[in-house]
Amino acid sequence: MTLWLVGMMGSGKSSAGALAAQHLGVPFVDIDQEIVADLGSSIPKLWADSGERAFREMETATIGRVAGTRAIVSTGGGAVLDPSNRYRMRTTGTVVWLRARPEVLAARLAEGGEGRPMLDHHPDRGARIAQLLEARTAAYDNAADYALDTSELSVKEVAMRIEELWRR
Repeated sequence: MTLWLVGMMGSGKSSAGALAAQHLGVPFVDIDQEIVADLGSSIPKLWADSGERAFREMETATIGRVAGTRAIVSTGGGAVLDPSNRYRMRTTGTVVWLRARPEVLAARLAEGGEGRPMLDHHPDRGARIAQLLEARTAAYDNAADYALDTSELSVKEVAMRIEELWRR
């Protein structure tokens, strides 16, 4: 079974997903990290050199490659925008939308600095996060079997909830 984690950057997909996988003794796959490994360079460099479309094509190919594997998979925040990705995730596993309030996401991402092409160079990162979340909410909702608000939860608490969903 593939347990797909979707949601905005900062929602806890990578940190809580990795912790849950470790506790469960199952593989953890971070789609962004897979792309970086395939490229041999960073995602911001890919965006700068080739643009968002090239990144999204690599993202879709990587999702296709891991679909159906027995793993917990963290997707990129915009992966659900492609209907084929939503379909592939829904038909090969369980999709969990990790969501959080925009101000919580902004606070979490303030610590991360640069390296997020969808936020870099925006003077008001909080407003940009709210804009992205509004634009993506319907796609997250359409993709998800379950939604988990991580706004008030620690990474450990989110991981425990992911583990519960894995065991179902």
